[in-house]
Amino acid sequence: MSKAVQEQVNQLFEAVKDLKSLDEIKPYCESFNEWLNTSTNYSKASLGTVLSRAGFYKKFKSLPLEQGKNAESVSKHDAQGNVTGYELKHYALLLCGLDKKDWEERNETTRVSDRLMTADEDGNTGIEINPEEYLEVTGSLLASDNPHELAVGLIASTGRRPHEILARGKFTAVEEESYQLMFEGQGKKRGEKPVFKISTLFPASYVIERFYHLRKDASIKELLKQVSNEFPRDVAAQNKAIEDRRGNSLRRVVQEYYGGKDSKEPLLNFRHGQDQNDCKALRAACACLVTERDRPGSVGSKMFFYATFLGHITPGEKLSDRELSHIVTSLGYADYYVTKPVGFPDAPEKERDCNIKATLPDWEFVKQLQEDLELPNQKAVTAKLVERYKNSESIAQQLKEAQQEVAQLKAKVKQLEEFNNQLQATNNQLQQENAAMETTTQEPKTVTLNITELEAWLEKKVVEVVGKVAGSVAIPAITATPVKVAPPKEEIDWQTKTDAEVWGSKAPGASLEKIRRSYQAICLYNDTVATGDGDRLAITNQALRDLSGCNGLLVRDWIDQHKDEVISHNTKYGMENKKDPSNPASYANKGKDTDKILSLVNEEFLSGEGYRKAKSE
Repeated sequence: MSKAVQEQVNQLFEAVKDLKSLDEIKPYCESFNEWLNTSTNYSKASLGTVLSRAGFYKKFKSLPLEQGKNAESVSKHDAQGNVTGYELKHYALLLCGLDKKDWEERNETTRVSDRLMTADEDGNTGIEINPEEYLEVTGSLLASDNPHELAVGLIASTGRRPHEILARGKFTAVEEESYQLMFEGQGKKRGEKPVFKISTLFPASYVIERFYHLRKDASIKELLKQVSNEFPRDVAAQNKAIEDRRGNSLRRVVQEYYGGKDSKEPLLNFRHGQDQNDCKALRAACACLVTERDRPGSVGSKMFFYATFLGHITPGEKLSDRELSHIVTSLGYADYYVTKPVGFPDAPEKERDCNIKATLPDWEFVKQLQEDLELPNQKAVTAKLVERYKNSESIAQQLKEAQQEVAQLKAKVKQLEEFNNQLQATNNQLQQENAAMETTTQEPKTVTLNITELEAWLEKKVVEVVGKVAGSVAIPAITATPVKVAPPKEEIDWQTKTDAEVWGSKAPGASLEKIRRSYQAICLYNDTVATGDGDRLAITNQALRDLSGCNGLLVRDWIDQHKDEVISHNTKYGMENKKDPSNPASYANKGKDTDKILSLVNEEFLSGEGYRKAKSE
């Protein structure tokens, strides 16, 4: 929508910049106001900011003004309403956007005082930070190779704005200062280019290293190229575009690690008037921590240091008392406090790199491997080759051990074969002796055989022969172990089950069916029951989680697998996130009585099993 406002402002400016009468200018202003009223829904509190970002006031103030032709003289007032002078204003500034009464209402906000003075149930004002937890999470983000997480880690450890980290800022080391660096590239200074020293929560050298690592990221370079092409001469518009395009991704990281995503307790408790944390909360938290750590002394000196760190006061050799009024801006950030000491965490230990010599053909092969494996650099290629060599050594060792086992088995088989041959020879010898005994008898005579004595003799001979042959050969006993075969699991067709049976089961298949039925129930409700008068429900992770009673991670995976269907249904009724329509995770049901709608969906389409179960469990 901000881009559409920008286009309308440009069209209005081009249409009236050369006109020299109120009658000629007024129709264009009325048309502009009609578009604002019918095509946007900005409140009075935000419209002035939106127009300012679009360059509305700056453009018309840049024109040569002539009273009675394209401008009117209006009075200027002090805080008590007394007239202090007069100034010329272009008719477009008087006729478009907010009028004088609107500006007065807009400026009568109590947001900052409410934020500073609202007490919790224990009577405490402000929000306490646990320094150890904050530093631990920030340190993990600083070490990340994900550009969104790294950017949030740099914001949280330096207190800089997103566009200063992503595009405008520059960090340089300060001699003999371990936790301070020089910063330039501050936004919102309208032509000024201040360079000043700021404190960092982590060692400055490590912060600078990670900062320039982020700037080398291909996606960051492409983003800067895009905004530079769109707004070649307007740095403010470039900064606005950068924060618009990266705002959602950065806020998701802040909410995941600092804001209490799903059922987790937030690392930073939410500020007054907010239901989630953002990058501005990290600026405020960082300013609180470095002020507590680096600026002992009076409250006044702490506030001066605090405002300087945030960039609301630009340090100089001669700072007038009038410039100290900017500390009021810093009060809007000053709702955090600490009761525990703030430490000086070390940078993580870094592995040392070394040079490796290689012949030209080997070097070309390494570069080809890098391209084939899609690795970022030759260092990663070397690591991959070392990993594969270690794996091959392990496989070779396993093969060697297997070969040794095979050789041992072959030796045992050979021993058994020899033993079998000896048994066969003994058996042949016994048969020959028996035959000889029968042929040596010349005359037939009657022989009375004692069967018991014969069996004993044969047993004795067999034992003697076996003892001679077996010798030192040990024959291991072999026992067969019966193999237990698990009965095949019966496949359950959950789609044939009733709602009561599905919600009564904890099986994985039942969980997926709960999510699927919840999705279908919301679709049916939106298509058949909802009137469209603000009572349709967007398909979100929260809605499916509440209705199905399933884990948020399981719901997230299901939405990813059915992303096209979810986006299609939400888009059909205009419930997608206009800024990020391709990301279902960014959809929300703001301003709706979701409890009432979910209860109705549950009763009408899920037999009353879903939402009731989720609420009670």
